[in-house]
Amino acid sequence: MISGAKRKNNDESSVLCKKKEVARQRWRILAETLNGKGSSETQQSAVSVRRFQSYGLLHTHQVEDPVTEENDATWYQYTCPTLPHLTMKIRHVKETIRPQDLLGFNNTGNVCVWPSEEVMAYYCLQHIDDFRASNIIELGGGMTCLTGVALAVSAGAHQIVLTDGNEQSVSNLQEIIQENNSGSTAVSARLLRWGPEPVDHDLQGAFDCVLSADCLFFDEGREHLITTIYSLLKPGGQALVFAPRRNGTFDTFCNLAKTKFVTERCEQHDNHIWSLHSELKASSEAYSEDLHFPLLVKLTKQRGQDADSRDTTPESR
Repeated sequence: MISGAKRKNNDESSVLCKKKEVARQRWRILAETLNGKGSSETQQSAVSVRRFQSYGLLHTHQVEDPVTEENDATWYQYTCPTLPHLTMKIRHVKETIRPQDLLGFNNTGNVCVWPSEEVMAYYCLQHIDDFRASNIIELGGGMTCLTGVALAVSAGAHQIVLTDGNEQSVSNLQEIIQENNSGSTAVSARLLRWGPEPVDHDLQGAFDCVLSADCLFFDEGREHLITTIYSLLKPGGQALVFAPRRNGTFDTFCNLAKTKFVTERCEQHDNHIWSLHSELKASSEAYSEDLHFPLLVKLTKQRGQDADSRDTTPESR
């Protein structure tokens, strides 16, 4: 008969072995990507966060670039079934990473479109009237800033600023801006890294809305992100932050945000997305609610008062 202590040791040993095996597989994925050998098989690995990639909310098809033939990128046209008038061109770079790209500011999401970005874009398009004549900034939008571009071509906003902390992402965003018709909306791309330094003076208190998708995974960046959002918003402005729960990181961010904002958490933020989420939970082994389903928190900066004196009825979009 196995004693309780021995059974506990066996269980702990089994868990440790599984963690080591997961680590080995993830190192293999990184090695393949660095060598330019990343594949759909790599992404579908059981240990890859990208084993689930899309809710299918937006439709895409590859388009030819009429100006140049590119080996490092491909252009896609994005449409939305619920908004027939929406069409935008997005430049996707190949999913290869150089060792030097891993240095410096976080580059986790600067290549692909993650489910949180897809969901945020769809959500904003369903509430498009909320953004008319507004000043909007998207933070950490990676190579595509999908939501910002979608609003630029369809919302009739006054100004939209697309940002990321990676220089290559900003260069790609500038190319995307050139290929899309934003009408009278002023659209620009710039480098923005949240940290201990204040945001540029021309951005302070300049925006009605801040958008952010899946930017909460690093412990050291959350407080700086909250401070940056607060600095960017006008009094009465609101941030929409989408992210999966991911081992409690979303909850930690929400608790920190309460020190500066009125917060409103939304799990069932869209009926169609919730239906897709429920179906995936029941049918897909690759789908993890903790890793893939984005929750929404709305952060409202109150008018004419400090963070310690707030209205308890936040404005809802």
